[in-house]
Formats: sequence, structure tokens, C-alpha cells
Amino acid sequence: MRTLIIIFLMCLVLMSNKCTLKTKGAMNYKAKKIEINNNIPSKKLEIQDKIILEENEDVIFQKIEGIEIFDNAKRIILTDAANKIVVMYDYNSGKILKFIDTKNQGHEWLERFLEMKPVAKFWLRDDIHYIPISQFTKYGLTEFDKKLVSFQFWTPKIINNRILLSYIIHTHAVSDNEQYNIFSNHTGFCFYDKELNFEKLIVAEVRNDSYIIPGSYNVLRDGDIISISSNFIYHEKDIMDSLVSVARYDSTGKLLGNIGYLPEKYANNNMAYEELWRPLITSIDDSIFIAYPRTSEIYAPGQKVRFSLQNLPFSNDSGMVLIYNYFRMTKVQQRRPDSKEIGRLLPLSIVYTFNSNGNYGVIILVFDEEHPMGFYYIAQEYDLSGKLLSQTMIHDEPENQIRNFYYDKYNNHLCLVKKNNKNGWTIEKRRWE
Repeated sequence: MRTLIIIFLMCLVLMSNKCTLKTKGAMNYKAKKIEINNNIPSKKLEIQDKIILEENEDVIFQKIEGIEIFDNAKRIILTDAANKIVVMYDYNSGKILKFIDTKNQGHEWLERFLEMKPVAKFWLRDDIHYIPISQFTKYGLTEFDKKLVSFQFWTPKIINNRILLSYIIHTHAVSDNEQYNIFSNHTGFCFYDKELNFEKLIVAEVRNDSYIIPGSYNVLRDGDIISISSNFIYHEKDIMDSLVSVARYDSTGKLLGNIGYLPEKYANNNMAYEELWRPLITSIDDSIFIAYPRTSEIYAPGQKVRFSLQNLPFSNDSGMVLIYNYFRMTKVQQRRPDSKEIGRLLPLSIVYTFNSNGNYGVIILVFDEEHPMGFYYIAQEYDLSGKLLSQTMIHDEPENQIRNFYYDKYNNHLCLVKKNNKNGWTIEKRRWE
């Protein structure tokens, strides 16, 4: 018995040492630089124009989540999911033309949503439906409960001269036997006309293997929507992790099926919901391109790799092996993961992808402690077969930092959305040639 106890204690020591070594490895790791080809053509990105975005007591941006230009580059739509606003601007002057503040304004579509019974399958339950605000009293809900009802708009798109906005709603529901109330959410899409007047609501179908997550999506020419989704039955699938996926919906919100799942690089290292797990979806002539921020592969539906990003100064592959231990260590230490520590492990992050006049454009954030600001951006353009056509470095400014990117197809501009303490939010329009 004594011998067994000694063996058990020795095993604990060895396991502890092994964990300590892994943790030290995660903390001490620093990605090695890779030699790149400096002869790749570089775009000049000369500034063509700059506008200051108007703000007032009703329109204050915390974070610009979604951006879309329309009306032949005369107007632009911006969304801030955190502050629950949608703002239409004059694209030349930066003046506010119209806005929706979902914190303070009632909306026709909200009541229309609540009156649906049921709203597709509600979290795998057919016996639960949302409660219209007009019936709150009937179910014992108070004015306080009414204030809890909220919704956010995330990503705008322009489809056939109409504005499409993805949304998430948080509200109350009840079972058919009326024994209890629950509070949960649902996602879908809203159509507005080009003057930002509500037209119709699309309620996305929920099945036991998929529901929409707010974030990147694209609309194909036939009206089908390719969106980030998630599902409940990952343990039943013969893949490492299917919590995050990409799904295809028709124009009514009916689910047509999942078309992609989280890469094994993420799944094997517990990256699913820890750091930058939402894929970026781009369509070019109805061909779908899916990028996961921490991997260098660009995917087609069905987990097929279209091509890999090239000529980058670092790789995330080695750091991926250590990232799980890093996240575990921060949880043990009861602290939030540090962006600089993560940057040493995973120095590359894809932050934006776009249709560049029929080519594939991608913006990559590069963490590099040797750089004056500790990071910079690389803008790349590939043809559809994966040939690298151009590579351009973009340097940030300490007092005027880049917060987002978007591509202006009307003028062939790569636009930098910036925030500074003096002028607030600005947009720099740079020639993409």
C-alpha cells in the first residue's frame, strides 16, 4: 500500500512538472520571424479624401461594427451594436442623414416579431413562444421586464437598392402550459428601404444543428444568405468541434444546411470561444471564401482549402500548440488574457476580407514588438487561384488609430476608419491601386 502511495505521489509530481513546463512554454514563447519576398508589388494607398463623422447627443459611437456604402457612394450606413444604433451618413460631408436608436425608439418590426407563434423552433422546443409586449401584464411581466427587451443591429448590406441589417433580439418567452417565463434571444435579418424605413422582417430558422450568430455574412445573387452559425450537436459529429460553423439560408430565413465547420487548428487547441473565433465570409461571383482569423488557410464550403496566405513575416502554427495552456493558466490566475501575451503566441490575425474587383482582398494585423507601435497591418490581394498579386504595409498612428477597414467598390478605395481624441471618428479614403 505504501509503495502504491509513493508511486501515486511521484505521478502527481511528474504531471505537475509537465504542466509547469507547458505553462512556461506558453509564457516564454515568441514566434520567429520568417524571411519574406520584398519584390511583391505594393500599392501606394494614397489618400484621396478624408471625412469627419458627425456625432451628437443621440449618435455616439463606441465601436463601429458594420459598414456599407450605397447610392453610388453618396451615402454610407454604420452600425454600433454596443450602443444599439444604426446611422446613415452623407458619404461626402460626414453629416448625419438619419439614425435608428434601438435603446429609445419603438419599432413596428419588434411587435411583429413578438406576435409570431412560434418563431420557428425555439431552442429545440416547439411549445415555447415569444410574448407580445401588449400581453406582458397577462403573464405577470412588469415595466421593469419591458425595459429588459432589447435588440441590436450588427452588419449592414445593400441588396437590390435596399438595406439589409442582421439583428439579435433579447426578450421574454413562455411555454404553452404557461407555467414559467424565460428570457432568451433570436437572430435574423431586417429589410429597410434606402431611406431607412422598415419594410420586412426575416426570422432565421432554428434547428437542432444550426442557428445564426451575429457577425459576418454575405448574400448571393439568388438571395441565399451565407452566415456564421452555431449548433447543439457537436458531440454527435465525427469532427473535433462544430460549435462554430457557416450555414446557408434562403431569402426567407429557411436553413438549407451547414457548409463549413471550425478548423481542427481551433478545435484541437480550445480556441472555439476564447479568441477571434468568428469566421469572415466573402463572396466573389457567388464563390464563397471563408477565413478564420487565426489560421492562414482560406476555405471553400465543405472544409476545402482554396489556398493559403503567403509571404507573411510570422506563422501562428507553433503558437497554436501552446495557446490552450495559456488560456488555462489565465483562468487559474483569475485574470483576463493579455493581448500582448497572445500576440507573442499568435502574431497574425485576419481582420477584414473583401471582394477586390473580382480578386480576394485581405487585411492582416501583425503583432511585432520590434515595431514602434508593437503592431502593423498588411494588405494583400490574391487572384482566385491563390496567386499573391500585391502586398502593402499599413502603419498606424498612436493618436489616430485604425478601428476598422472597408472597401469602396464604387471608387476603388480602401477606407480606414479611425478614432482620435481631437476629431472623433474619421474615414480616410485611399486609392486601392
